[in-house]
Amino acid sequence: MGSICARKQGDKTYYVYQETYRVKINRDDLGKTRGSGKSKVVTHAVYLGSAEKILGLLQEKREPLSVSTRRFGLVGAAYQTASEIGLQEILSKGLPGDRGGVERWIYFFVTILNRLDQATSKNRMSEWLAGTILPELLGIDPKNLSGKNFWYAADAIFSEKELKKRRQSSQTADYPLLTPLEDTFTAMEMELFARIDELMGLSPSLICYDTTNFYTYIQPPKRSALASTCHSKDSKNHLNHVGLLMAVERKHRIPLLSQVYQANRHDSRVFSHILADLVASLRKLCGVESDLVIVLDKGNNSKENFTAMHGLVSWVGALVPSHHKDLIDLDLSRYHGFWKDLRYHRSIKTIMDMKCTVILTYNSVTARKQNHSLGRGIDKLKEGIRATWRSYKKQPTHLTKGILRMVKKSDYGSCLNLSVRTGELQIDENPQEIEARKKRFGKSLIFSDMLGAETGYLIDTYNHKNAIESDFQLLKDQAIIRFRPIRHWTDSKIRAYAFCCVVSMTLMRVMQWKASNAGYTMSPHVLKEELSDIQEVAMVYSTSDVRTKITDRSGVQNKLWEAFKLSDVEQLLYIH
Repeated sequence: MGSICARKQGDKTYYVYQETYRVKINRDDLGKTRGSGKSKVVTHAVYLGSAEKILGLLQEKREPLSVSTRRFGLVGAAYQTASEIGLQEILSKGLPGDRGGVERWIYFFVTILNRLDQATSKNRMSEWLAGTILPELLGIDPKNLSGKNFWYAADAIFSEKELKKRRQSSQTADYPLLTPLEDTFTAMEMELFARIDELMGLSPSLICYDTTNFYTYIQPPKRSALASTCHSKDSKNHLNHVGLLMAVERKHRIPLLSQVYQANRHDSRVFSHILADLVASLRKLCGVESDLVIVLDKGNNSKENFTAMHGLVSWVGALVPSHHKDLIDLDLSRYHGFWKDLRYHRSIKTIMDMKCTVILTYNSVTARKQNHSLGRGIDKLKEGIRATWRSYKKQPTHLTKGILRMVKKSDYGSCLNLSVRTGELQIDENPQEIEARKKRFGKSLIFSDMLGAETGYLIDTYNHKNAIESDFQLLKDQAIIRFRPIRHWTDSKIRAYAFCCVVSMTLMRVMQWKASNAGYTMSPHVLKEELSDIQEVAMVYSTSDVRTKITDRSGVQNKLWEAFKLSDVEQLLYIH
């Protein structure tokens, strides 16, 4: 709290508002206890004028000449969280040098925060930056952060020319990844993971691994070797895609590492190239004697991969139910027991020349939902076929190409038998296909090389794969990170962009953890909404009289204000 003091100059008395407080000499130091870092006393004084002037101002009702707002809450919370996990330090060490009068690491740091807040293009970055409190916190001019300067800064770290040389000298044409995992960005991701582990206590001994893809608008002739057509996760098979692989810690969903790859490569081939580096990274974090477990999706299954993992790391994966009809056809009365809301059957089978524990699970709730979806899907397909048939001006004498195409594209096409009899369309259900599908409903096959592990442990471990699926959803979310569509045309820039998006997501996960520790378990959307509502308001009364104030806060926002130490950010702005 400040105080109003009287001062004399000759025969005249005037008043000043005076506030004295301590600030850390090193901004990275935190805490107020002894040994937490040196501090200095700062005195801030504001001239108020004579008693008559103060009285006149109090009696006069003044309207500001202009009022403007700046983004404070979300940007400030992200800045504080980044400082706590040492992100600025990691970036400045990994991305040395400067461009256009701005340190290179700042270009990346601003991009990371931008993906969280508004996810603009690089050309609009300076406009967004000017509407936030970051220029004062980072000591930069927003006009210098143009899209052109950003990509020059990125090119100095990881250039397209250098990338082509690496590919020609050290990799074969069959190599699906952009580069080996030793690149600058992966090293920074792993160091960030280690810092977060110190803060949050992660569980790196159990890692979930999976892949996804993101569409682009890259058209031929394309300069990217990564972008290619593939089976699109977003049903945009006509567009070029870029693949992204991630290894994620299961408890707090913090990524250990990520890498972009050619999206038209099979998941099992990609995993075979990354496996050795992934295991080495885990050993470095957890120690040589630690028991490591990797959770895999069924797309990564191959004899070569499981042979390579044998003796190095344990794994829990999934099998395709239709490939094991003997287990799927088992009657529920032959199941061995229950685990939570699941019934299970456990057996030992040889899978790809390796003895494995195989667990068949059945979820009755999932089975009912799938049965309902099947009936609804078949009915919808029937309605579509009949509507198409009625739309023909001249009645067909056989099944048309349009109807056959509709049936082929539908997931429920094999459940129907179509024919034309005496000029009438006949639609009959295929009971054998429908019954075969119903037998698979609610059932999953989990398998592992851990022959002695408890059934419940294996089921729960495999279910941790939801952690990485949740991260992929967050990356694709249009309201948060908005990874897609990728609007960059060269592989080195795509890699830099992917790094910024993944670190931005990591920052959000740590912020969720901090909010949870304050008593509020929030989704990313709710947390972003609550923090974004906290803004700085600037009221201009004259060229020499500008007053700033933080908008009123709700009870929840006050808790978040304390959790993210936003009063420290406000003080930093006050000093500036």
